[in-house]
Amino acid sequence: MRMNKRWRYVATAMLLCVMTIAASITSLAATKTISSVTIRVGTDIEAGDTLDDGIDVYSNSLEVKTGSYAATNSERYSIRDAEWVTSTSKHLTVGDEPKMRVYIYIDDDDYAFRGTYSSSNVKIKGGTFISAKRSSDELEVVVKLNGIKGTYPAPSDAGWKNSPLGKAVWNRDLDPDRDPYGKSITSGYYDVYLYRNGKSVKRFEALNTTTYNLYPYMTKEGTYSYKVRTVPYTEEQKRYGEKSEWTESDELYIDKNHVSDGTGQQDGNIGTTTQVGWIQSGNTWYYKYPDGSLQKDSWLKINNIWYLFDRDGRMLTGWQVKNGRTYYLQESGAMYTGWIKSGELWYFLNRPEDGDVEGAMRTGWLNYNGKVYYLHSNGAMAEGWTQIDKNWYYFYPGYGYKAVNTTIDTFYVDANGIWKK
Repeated sequence: MRMNKRWRYVATAMLLCVMTIAASITSLAATKTISSVTIRVGTDIEAGDTLDDGIDVYSNSLEVKTGSYAATNSERYSIRDAEWVTSTSKHLTVGDEPKMRVYIYIDDDDYAFRGTYSSSNVKIKGGTFISAKRSSDELEVVVKLNGIKGTYPAPSDAGWKNSPLGKAVWNRDLDPDRDPYGKSITSGYYDVYLYRNGKSVKRFEALNTTTYNLYPYMTKEGTYSYKVRTVPYTEEQKRYGEKSEWTESDELYIDKNHVSDGTGQQDGNIGTTTQVGWIQSGNTWYYKYPDGSLQKDSWLKINNIWYLFDRDGRMLTGWQVKNGRTYYLQESGAMYTGWIKSGELWYFLNRPEDGDVEGAMRTGWLNYNGKVYYLHSNGAMAEGWTQIDKNWYYFYPGYGYKAVNTTIDTFYVDANGIWKK
């Protein structure tokens, strides 16, 4: 009897031991890491509309869908839910990039979300990565969708100023029905075609203004009118926006006693014939030489600062591509160098002392102030675990420099920053 009781104790102890070992094995198995995630997002909402309340989620296909959706295709994880970060009451305009939050869950108990998730290992199709927050079995990703496509509304109230004679004026394309908050959805650029007695006299393209002096071209008696339309101009506007319909102006009769002698005819209505140097027309800046010519389609260094001008002589700002290299021009037009944050990503633009093309976006390895960074092919600074030439490295999120001779989430990286199994 004592023997049977003793064996029961032994059996119970053995069972507990087996259960403990099994639990340990299960726990160890769940430590396999999902090292990367791929999501496709999209919407067919058009400019002027508001975001729909529901977002469809798919976990078995990365193909483009209709409606608003978030999709992935993995046996290890799936999308359980998605919601808009951008207000669903906001009327979207051409080029707007709505934000979406996507919730991803583990489907395979052998795997877990571990480490850092950033733009380097969260691949977004149809948008760009903004941020990620994780637990062991859930990953919450915020993405920015590609810009909303649409046709720009036509300008309104095209007419003539009372003075001076022949000065055209129109309103920016505000549409209160599509945009009750009063935000303009114009590109800010307009084509203007001048007519006399129904025949074409002069065409002006991509004017960055809502008023223009047409009188210098009214050199003959007749009835003048013009038509105006909104057009995309920047690369981003051309990617998402279409030209508007034409708006026709009222007629203006010019008799023989008031015709123009042609003085002041020039592309862009840029200043007077006596103005030189920097000239502002509307919101646009030009650089004019004493002979009347403009700096066009090239760089110009003024007071040790580089500026870039387009084919029509307009000073450029923002991200620009010239001769296959990407640059950033500040609001003043001055070329930027060094680190710059655009959206949620960091980029590096060559400084004069870096020995490369000044201001050009850097890619590849970068040594900066004693630390090592890596810039992806699109210029974005690497963060978190990143594979480069078959080797894995870790770059501190938010800072970007490479980890060396240390342990990250139990994984050791050597003096070169390389993790090896």
